[in-house]
Amino acid sequence: MKIIDKYITTGFVWPLLYCLIVFVFLYMVSDVLSRIDTLIKQDIPFDVIKNYYLSSFPVVIVQTAPFAMLLATIFLLGNLNRHNEIIALRASGVDTLRIISPLLLIGLAISLGVFLINDKLVPQASVTMKMTDDLYFRKYKWERNQQLENITIFGKDGRLFYARTYDIKNKILSDVVLLEHDKNQVLKRKITAQRMEWTGDKWRFIGCDVFRFDKEGKTLGKPAIFRAPKIIQFNQKPDDLLKEQTQPEFMNYGQLKEYVHILNLESKSTARKLLVDMYYKLSVPFTGLVIMLIGIPFALKRTRTKAMGSIGMALAISISYYVVNAMFLALGKGGLVPPVVAAWAANLGFAAFGIYLIAKLRT
Repeated sequence: MKIIDKYITTGFVWPLLYCLIVFVFLYMVSDVLSRIDTLIKQDIPFDVIKNYYLSSFPVVIVQTAPFAMLLATIFLLGNLNRHNEIIALRASGVDTLRIISPLLLIGLAISLGVFLINDKLVPQASVTMKMTDDLYFRKYKWERNQQLENITIFGKDGRLFYARTYDIKNKILSDVVLLEHDKNQVLKRKITAQRMEWTGDKWRFIGCDVFRFDKEGKTLGKPAIFRAPKIIQFNQKPDDLLKEQTQPEFMNYGQLKEYVHILNLESKSTARKLLVDMYYKLSVPFTGLVIMLIGIPFALKRTRTKAMGSIGMALAISISYYVVNAMFLALGKGGLVPPVVAAWAANLGFAAFGIYLIAKLRT
């Protein structure tokens, strides 16, 4: 690593870490203060509180990393400008792109790291936080959800279970789909039911159809249609559904991809909305890199007065990025733009704008 790369890397990494620590600390303090009354009155065990806030680390890091990257970029380049180091580097024949290339590489590496955290840690962390919030942090029983939507369970025995709604009080599931796969993940049986009711020791399927498939995915014979209630083995009890259910926001990319495939057979409108979420899981880790591209040209302004205005402009553009991104996601879920466009439009558009501004600085 050349001296200039090491110098820029060190000058960026330390402010980045400081920002992340501050953001996590502020989140913890504000969240504890907002719940302090509930924590004291309900005498919640310390281990529960500890697990909740430890689980929140990956979620907070994914959410705050883009702003931490922007602030670290502005601090570094502003500091270099203040000491005329940018001018000295340019006078020595070092191109602007060469100066910022370490930042872009670090930004790309951080984006890949954020993707891994978001895909591997955040889903389970979100489940833990949601269950803790429902079981312990709700002040009153009536605040707890009495109905869940889009229940999904990925079984270890090759089963994948989906229900559109689950009435917790009456233990009734509606619009049920149960898929059974062999060891090679080839679909061998599909069960659909209008409703599932818990009898006390087993599940009763109502309006049930059973389809069987060969190894090529073709239907074997005619489907078995049961209009009378039928008992079918399903190992999960009502309490297991609450513990094991994996809603879309709690899935990683691979699970969500399989989930979309299933729903596409049952409800194309719901599948389209989840397809937007699936592509967004790929695009959201690169938000920090996009915001860095926006912040770099503004942070490179030479004079102090312009620099302060440029920092404010960079923050304003970054906030507008989130507004535009939310707008495209809504359009995608509404079917007005393709899902992949909805998920990536803001990233590509603002990245192109940032690259254009950087290119102007080089001329």
